[in-house]
Amino acid sequence: MGLFNEGKTDCVKELLKPAERVLKQGLDIQVESFDKRVELWNRILDSYDLYLEGECGEFLRDLDTHFRSKFEGALAILAWSFWKSGETYLPASRRYLDKEIEAVERVLRYNVFEIYTKEDIMTRVMHRDTNVLALLREYYHGVDKWIEEALADPEIKLSLRHFLKSKWDSYKGKVNDALAEATSRFDWLRDFLSEVQKEEESIEKLYQKQIEGIRKRYEGLMEEIRTSKAEEVERLRREKEELEKQIKELEEKLENDEEKAKLREELERMRSTLDSKMMELQQKEMELKRKELELQQKEDEVSKRIREVMELAGKVEKGSRFVRRDEAKILEMNFIGRMKGKFGEEVKLLGRSFKVEKVEERGTFDRSAYARKLPERDLKNIPDNRLVEVYLREKKLLGKKEFLTVRALFYGRPERYAEVGFDTDPLELADINALLVDARDEAKEGRIVLLVASPTGFEKRIGNYVNSADFHRNFISENVSLALLDLESGELIYNPHDEYAKAFEPFLRLEFDKEKIARIKDFVEERINEKGYVRLEEAVEHFDEDLVKRAFQELSKEKGYSTRFIEGVGYVLVKKDFM
Repeated sequence: MGLFNEGKTDCVKELLKPAERVLKQGLDIQVESFDKRVELWNRILDSYDLYLEGECGEFLRDLDTHFRSKFEGALAILAWSFWKSGETYLPASRRYLDKEIEAVERVLRYNVFEIYTKEDIMTRVMHRDTNVLALLREYYHGVDKWIEEALADPEIKLSLRHFLKSKWDSYKGKVNDALAEATSRFDWLRDFLSEVQKEEESIEKLYQKQIEGIRKRYEGLMEEIRTSKAEEVERLRREKEELEKQIKELEEKLENDEEKAKLREELERMRSTLDSKMMELQQKEMELKRKELELQQKEDEVSKRIREVMELAGKVEKGSRFVRRDEAKILEMNFIGRMKGKFGEEVKLLGRSFKVEKVEERGTFDRSAYARKLPERDLKNIPDNRLVEVYLREKKLLGKKEFLTVRALFYGRPERYAEVGFDTDPLELADINALLVDARDEAKEGRIVLLVASPTGFEKRIGNYVNSADFHRNFISENVSLALLDLESGELIYNPHDEYAKAFEPFLRLEFDKEKIARIKDFVEERINEKGYVRLEEAVEHFDEDLVKRAFQELSKEKGYSTRFIEGVGYVLVKKDFM
């Protein structure tokens, strides 16, 4: 019998063993094999069910909350490990929202404070340890507030919130102490944190002021150097040599010593003037070289910033795209217009004819919430995830006629375009899952063909899932077909065994000027070979932005390069070994 008569703590301790193992490993559980983590998931879930069914009796509220938080915390960490590794494990993705996974990652990233003393942290700050500084910077910029809001979010499971609160409370006291002492002991730290904050406050302003300014000044100064050295200096040298030659010729002809003396005096004056000009040019060249060195240092800072981001990013796909609000709106209008144009009175599919009975268009996102926050022009540029719904009926005289409902949906994150003016993240599996669940529930009297177009593309695990046998079995057999279109790269994703999705490929396929794309690729690769990366703005000065982005995406697949939006730098294509 345990401490409380209501329940048996020895029983709970036994049930908690697999959960305790996961909690002990924390985020390091990711190193375990997929099969091992699935086994742990099932053991924990079975034990959790036994506990909830009263296998160990009843406990007082506080103790009951403590036990349930451990079960829930362990399951959430395993769910995070599947997400982090890009693995499809439906029981985990169905149980936890993206915000729950993000909260687990944000809190447990601070687990370093479990093993470091305050003096350990001071030592790492003094040596400018990248990981510790990143955590302190994130905390300085309000992660505590973000976590507190997450702990108050009713959509996050209550037991999981108890687990996260217990962890966070154990970390933040030490973080506060460390931050307070570090900023008092190291003068540079406060400036470092403040500078980062200023950088994050105005991405576009900082970029235009620093990066574009540096580029233009650099090109202007280099031209000035080339002009001075290649033209003016050489001209003066030739002039000097010509004058000396002329004076020598005259000197040889003159017999009068007085005239020769005057000629020599004039020669010396000319030489003095030319030497003075040469010295000025040399000083100018030195000044320009100094400015060139400063500009090179700025370029090195940009390269360092890119390396830091790439090292931290690893295989994470967030931040790998960059689409502005007005660009997203144009993509939406073009996609919807193209879809409506594809359906006349009749369409041919799978060797059969279908009559178009009805075509409807509507927005699926309400922009009115931002009506008072944005100017009218910006409000109209927010995409509203427009949907074209087409109802098709098979044309034949005898036998049962097939009915199809085609849903062509532009699908982005309108709230991001409204709040920050751009989006940098591909769509996640959870986004597509939500659309599939709705389609499956509504596919009662005929097949629904879901055509989804994304301005920022799709994370890789979506393609893996859609191509899987599980997807074919779970959705296609239930009258749901899915085709996904990346509006930036033109890539199409659908299950190869789904004849309906394949039939709509011509409706979705994007046509690009292959010759222009090839020229852009040559330009981009030349820049990458020079310095390891190329910024979007560099290429856009010479080519259309939509084609440049297409070239970026094609090169990322062909050469293994990475696309990334980096604050203070912009949207870049980076060589894989640039670290």
